Amino acid sequence: MKYKLLLIVAFPMFFVSSITAKNVKPNIILFIADDVSWDDFACYGNQDVKTPNIDKLASQGIRFDNFFLTASSCSPSRNSIITGRYPHNTGACELHTEPPLEMISFPEILKQNGYYTAQSGKFHMGKYAIRGFDVTSEGKEIGDGGEEKWLETIKNRPKEKPFFMWFAALDAHRPWGKNSFAGTHDSTKILPPVYLVNGQKTKTDLAHYYDEIARFDNYIGLIIDELKQQKALENTLILIMADNGRPFPNSKTRVNDRGMRTPFIAFWPE
Repeated sequence: MKYKLLLIVAFPMFFVSSITAKNVKPNIILFIADDVSWDDFACYGNQDVKTPNIDKLASQGIRFDNFFLTASSCSPSRNSIITGRYPHNTGACELHTEPPLEMISFPEILKQNGYYTAQSGKFHMGKYAIRGFDVTSEGKEIGDGGEEKWLETIKNRPKEKPFFMWFAALDAHRPWGKNSFAGTHDSTKILPPVYLVNGQKTKTDLAHYYDEIARFDNYIGLIIDELKQQKALENTLILIMADNGRPFPNSKTRVNDRGMRTPFIAFWPE
């Protein structure tokens, strides 16, 4: 598990160091879904959910099938991701706790090495992590799903600098909010996982959950289109993952595959 965690931090650092010979630093975007289990994207075998943009990136990149988090709860997991440390080494191993101000995040290291760094969406990590970003956007301005400012953030970046974007959705965290993708998934056709009750209430709940995953997928597609417009996609590393498992029984907050295992996709055009 240690090596899988360190890979999250090592990926950006590896690409930064390996391209210095060309004197061209790669751009990096990390997309983080909220409360999504490893098998809730179609590219991981889920036959009910619709995630065409993520699936395309997975087919053209690398899909990791055994990638594990350090915690199945939001803030401990996110603090691990952004620091490369286990929860007991961040000083914030419980939900809603914060690491000390002297903690270092990898966006801060990128910022110190000439990157423009931006965060948009859910934060939930602590004041120390804000230091790593040139700009942050939270609160009502990010919209119900947390992705509302992503496109604006990528458009308004300084074009002369390499960039790192931490795009963290609120999708698909409960409660299921206003969603233009509502009704995308037909609850009557959904087959619940074997550990959930196979009843209509469960199917309806899953349909709403999948609708929010579809919204997350849609915004990723919009960002990819914008990168193409800016002719920046070829030099951009795309990473997609989640912070912990789905908000259903026997998943989130549980020490099992459904709580600790995450989808992880790396897309690098070159």
